[in-house]
Amino acid sequence: MSHFAASRCGPPSLNPLSEHPIALRGDVLRRRIFAPQAYAPVRNVAVVPIVHSECRELASWFPLVWRRHDDVNEFVAVRALLDDQRAQPPAARHLLPLILQAYPFVLDPAKPVASDSQRLLDDVFADAPTDIGASITTVQQKLARATTSRFRILDRFIHEAALTAEIGSAIAELDALEPWVLRFTIDGHVVEIPHLMVIRPLTFDSGVLAPLLEKYGMPCAQLLGMHRVSLFRAGGLLSMAKAFFNTPDPVRPDGVAADVRTMAALS
Repeated sequence: MSHFAASRCGPPSLNPLSEHPIALRGDVLRRRIFAPQAYAPVRNVAVVPIVHSECRELASWFPLVWRRHDDVNEFVAVRALLDDQRAQPPAARHLLPLILQAYPFVLDPAKPVASDSQRLLDDVFADAPTDIGASITTVQQKLARATTSRFRILDRFIHEAALTAEIGSAIAELDALEPWVLRFTIDGHVVEIPHLMVIRPLTFDSGVLAPLLEKYGMPCAQLLGMHRVSLFRAGGLLSMAKAFFNTPDPVRPDGVAADVRTMAALS
């Protein structure tokens, strides 16, 4: 029996996409960048950190939960049960969380997200470009529009990450979270995303969350409400995972079946 788990389940509050981050200086500033979906990590990553302002849009397609690591909980969107775009709902594959919209620019993976987080470039190959891309800097050595727009997205993520984390910590301090098991056996394959947490259902009717709503206001109300309704989206992810395993692997030009499932999901 094969075992698949969505990869990139790294430490909380760190950018899950940083495969080879490098400093933005010297010759790096003359490189070209492409649309985020030109990069395989953006298309395929299953579990992505998010902030409170994204909840309303993302909850329409993905479960919004917390991922636990080293006694810290990080708010995330679960885009699929496997790190493969084909396991995502087709209509939602264009819907990118903020941190993915900023790619290939990433935050320093060695440090928690903070106002002084360093912006880096993930040194990866754009395997599916749809245009010629744009230079990071102009011929006048100024940041190009494509660069500044993605930096603004990173700034927004950084700004809202602090409040999102504070709300999550307050919920955890109330002992309101419980494990959420996403583990399924599909055609002999065990598919699992570990370390997920959700708010206990009875907590919503107990009144214990009222002080948080009073303290944090609308961001907290939206986060709690969208978290609760989004859990029903897990059924759609399960259906997509079943379709993924029932679809033959694509064939490379040399006629050999590509074992993309094994490469895309780590046991």
